[in-house]
Amino acid sequence: MQLMKVFWVLILSLFFLESFGQIAGERLNVNVKRADGSDFLIPWTGGMNNPQFSEADFNNDGIMDLLVFDRTGNVPLTFINNGTANQIDYTFAPEYAKNFPNIIQSWALMADYNKDGAYDIFTYSNIPGIPGIEVHRGFFDAENRLAFELVRNFNNDFDLLSYPLSNGFELEIYAAFVDIPSFLDVDVDGDMDVLNFSQAGDKIMYYENQSAEMGYGSDSLIFLNTEECWGYFIESGTSADILLGDMDGECASFKMSGEKGNIHAGSTMACWDNNGDGDWEILVGDITVNTLSFLSSSATGVDEHPWFDQMDATFPSYDAPINIPVFPAPFVLDVNNDGRKDLIASPNDQGASLNVDVAWYYENTTDSGEGVFNLRKQDFLVEDGIDLGQGAKPAFFDYNADGLLDIVVGTDGYFVNLASYDTRLVLFENIGTATQPEYQLIDEDWLNFSEYSDRDLAPVFGDLDGDGDEDMIVAQDQGRLFYAENTGDDGPAVFNTIIPEYKSIQGGLECVPALGDLDGDGLVDIITGYKQGRMAFFKNIGTAEVPEFEGDKSIAPNIDGMGGVDVRVENFGTIDQRGYASPKVFYMDGDTEPHIVSSNFFSNVYLFSDVMGNLENDFTEVTNTYGDIDEGHQVGLDIADVDMDGYYELIVGNYRGGLSLFDTDWIADASLIVSVDDIPSLEEKIKIVPNPSTDYIEVISEQDVSQGEIGLMDINGRWVKPKNKGRSLQIDDLPSGIYIVAFTLANETIMERILKL
Repeated sequence: MQLMKVFWVLILSLFFLESFGQIAGERLNVNVKRADGSDFLIPWTGGMNNPQFSEADFNNDGIMDLLVFDRTGNVPLTFINNGTANQIDYTFAPEYAKNFPNIIQSWALMADYNKDGAYDIFTYSNIPGIPGIEVHRGFFDAENRLAFELVRNFNNDFDLLSYPLSNGFELEIYAAFVDIPSFLDVDVDGDMDVLNFSQAGDKIMYYENQSAEMGYGSDSLIFLNTEECWGYFIESGTSADILLGDMDGECASFKMSGEKGNIHAGSTMACWDNNGDGDWEILVGDITVNTLSFLSSSATGVDEHPWFDQMDATFPSYDAPINIPVFPAPFVLDVNNDGRKDLIASPNDQGASLNVDVAWYYENTTDSGEGVFNLRKQDFLVEDGIDLGQGAKPAFFDYNADGLLDIVVGTDGYFVNLASYDTRLVLFENIGTATQPEYQLIDEDWLNFSEYSDRDLAPVFGDLDGDGDEDMIVAQDQGRLFYAENTGDDGPAVFNTIIPEYKSIQGGLECVPALGDLDGDGLVDIITGYKQGRMAFFKNIGTAEVPEFEGDKSIAPNIDGMGGVDVRVENFGTIDQRGYASPKVFYMDGDTEPHIVSSNFFSNVYLFSDVMGNLENDFTEVTNTYGDIDEGHQVGLDIADVDMDGYYELIVGNYRGGLSLFDTDWIADASLIVSVDDIPSLEEKIKIVPNPSTDYIEVISEQDVSQGEIGLMDINGRWVKPKNKGRSLQIDDLPSGIYIVAFTLANETIMERILKL
């Protein structure tokens, strides 16, 4: 009996830790509305720029889920497929991405090479200077989540796929970081083969897996290079032209005037049996064009060496052809649970291609025979989340003086063409309450910042002129600052005059500003983080009412290299020069000593203390991996207590143009934090029935509980049903066991254990 008592004390302790503290790096899912009032379904996914799409079963339920790997930032986004027939029915589930290796880069495609039901990752080489293919074998961990381990290659110096040369040496299978290869069973013998463009970029190489031939079934990755012009077609090295072979077994050859050999610029492909006749079809993209070419064979039957003698150069010419500037990539998978392979095309050129409408979804509408693809939308999944193009840098600011913190996001803009981006400030208004924030997109070009044509805008707000309201500083990519005084007094913010090149301040390339009194003189100073990973301190040499600054960060009393901060990281023995410090100043738990939080190019979140009066010495680096947050590359951030629970929340914007929101365990106001002893008891007012239960639970009460929130935790303190508005929960999809119900009404919470049969 005493043992059971101890057990439940531990369980309840876990509950209170989850409910009334905050866990560093835990995602929040606050509701966000579009300008028209409709809800973003997945607002905090973080945006997409160069998404790549693959099927895989993440939770071992036999249903193909969805990996979206974004080349921009090397970020895996994981979506659980709820499996509703003939519907697109995905739920964003970032917890599954935590099992993905943090070294995958450039491209990542899922394929089950050993046919064990746990899909594997095929990705670009992680070894500097060695182009190739790395494989991470999938398996299901103790929580039935897909996890991975690197596949070793003991026949080669590197753990990359390889094949033997005639001299007995093993050579890595070449794969360019800009390409998209294909992994499939080309010869239909049960093992996984590889198709990829040659180093010259003009032909497709066929690497045949010998696992089945050697008696290993599908278990191994043992390759021979059996074809150097698979499909017998050739791409020009200087254009996107494709020449088909004149006859079966004979590779095409360019004999065009001015053709002087081939230089690999970049090619993409997707290969599959489109019409179910046993032979292969292929879609090919090139870095020089906006379209995809569809190649097929007039022959039928299984043929591992097909002759492509038919081509649609603007696929699908029978519908709306793909037109993605620049460098489209194709992905073929069933996204609407109808058993037919659909097509998604996306831009593949990182940083120089479309960053809006980046997922062209073509539904396969055929009932039988050859696949027929019809364009349904150009923003598959992207439409459901916040996506502001690229380079999102958020800041909290109460623009309408209603006591609720709104969000202003600076951007690097929407892609217009290779030389132009539409750069803006974007405003999200907090339309919720003090304890339950909810946001709505209000203004997509706030204060008309698009007219300045500056890149990479980064805002911050603070009282520079000592009049009690918050003024605005906006940095841009060359390090110059915009300044606008808030003349709204106690009402909504009014920024009548925006001053470019404020005080001739040069904050550094890719500048991100912060505001705070860091030297204790009572005046608000300007701090900038910049591309080299360092921070500059611009001392306010004016008065409380009239701020003044020296513009050169290297001239005293300014300090370039403040606090010895350097957020660059070491990669394979060398310092990566991409720093991108993004500081914000804040105060913990009423402390008068400031702290600084910053990120870097690789999304590490740093916390620095010992700041005040220590600007020319080294700050204390408390952590550089806070919350294990990884939102891609070149992120910006801000912190505030947006739900008045006494803890700061952290908002992170990334280069993919999206936003993510996280809990921290940093205390903003200890007086707001609810302790276990302060929890009011509702046990006599409500009941949770039935208990035990097989399919659902419900809160019953004599009072109105319709505005409550109900959620469910397992005995390890993990949410299995996150809190949502309502008074009932379906639990028929959960395994049998003991769970803890959490029901909140009017800031009062009850918890009760239940038995699921």
